[in-house]
Amino acid sequence: MNPEIELRPHQRNAVARILYGGNALLAHEVGAGKTFTMAAAAMELRRMGLCSKPMFVVPNHLTGQWASEWMRLYPAANLLVATKRDFERQNRKRFCARIASGDWDGVIIGHTQFEKIPVSVDRQRAFIEEQIAEIADGISDLKAQRGERFGVKQMEATKKRLEARLAKLADQSDKDDVLTFEELGVDRIFVDEAHYYKNLFFHTKMRNVGGIAQSEAKKSSDLFM
Repeated sequence: MNPEIELRPHQRNAVARILYGGNALLAHEVGAGKTFTMAAAAMELRRMGLCSKPMFVVPNHLTGQWASEWMRLYPAANLLVATKRDFERQNRKRFCARIASGDWDGVIIGHTQFEKIPVSVDRQRAFIEEQIAEIADGISDLKAQRGERFGVKQMEATKKRLEARLAKLADQSDKDDVLTFEELGVDRIFVDEAHYYKNLFFHTKMRNVGGIAQSEAKKSSDLFM
């Protein structure tokens, strides 16, 4: 780390929380130094052998700023930073191959670029089948309790939508021939401005509960996978 920079106590504590815990949320004020905290956490995870290739998913217009801040804290860091051109259709495959083949301290890509990296069909299928099974159990429970017909109908409609998505997975003709996320070697994800990934579908028999989405934001389920 740059000897001219010393992390503040709350930043060091946050790095420790990321190292000790599973998932961590940095709910800090603007200007509290989250960029330095996340970069330091990634470098420590690498140094201690707790991860080998962290990926940073940041707002599209901030990829360059993120890289310069990281280099200010760790001047010798080996970073791969995506540009707008890297994710044009003809360049995407080459860039994903660079992610997979390099030994990077951090891979920094934009939110929309991250969404263009596909998850393997097998993982998507398993994910959707698990959701369908959960909803089928919920329908059975509701019928057994003679629950309201409206709730059963809504759950059956959701199940049909998921089954349609499952059927669509069989047709991969329009997909890019790029490496899947699992093939990149990324084993830790840091998301900047994570509140952009909201409205993840959540199965519940309760209706009209504030804050629980019954519709699904595709980018949120993609990140969840």
